[in-house]
Amino acid sequence: MDEKKVKSSNNYNKVALRSIFSTFDKNNDGYITKQELKLSLKNIGIVMEDIDIVDMVEKVDSNKDGLIDLDEFYELCHTSLGIEEVNEGVMNQEEVAKREKDLKEAFDVFDHDKDGLITQEELSKILSSLGMKEGKKLDHCKEMIKKVDVDGDGMVNFEEFKKMNAWGTLIPFS
Repeated sequence: MDEKKVKSSNNYNKVALRSIFSTFDKNNDGYITKQELKLSLKNIGIVMEDIDIVDMVEKVDSNKDGLIDLDEFYELCHTSLGIEEVNEGVMNQEEVAKREKDLKEAFDVFDHDKDGLITQEELSKILSSLGMKEGKKLDHCKEMIKKVDVDGDGMVNFEEFKKMNAWGTLIPFS
């Protein structure tokens, strides 16, 4: 992938993350509180204990105000959701294992019925719960899946999901 494509992909990734940030920021004050984070994650099927939410926030809260701003949200997504910049360099075995685990956890959020595949309906449900218009139309979800569906079965398996993340985006927005 050439540098221009990488930059374009990462910029688009930031646009998509900004949209997700706005759905997490319930009162539109430009910050995500621990309560907003916990509720938003719960809405997409990720139930976390308060201590885990506190740990997540503390890891990215660079200004120590107890809130997550947009830049800190980018960092949160990169560290906790497995989104990585393309060309970040070589990872050791421990980092690879952690990334694999993080990706599996993210995949499991989308794979609602736990059958190892993300269907159009599952993708639609998660995107809709995030308040994203892409989730409202099954045809749009079908196109999103088609972009990464290597085996042509109309669904995304974990290997396809991992490859999709190697391109620098959690969700293949068009």
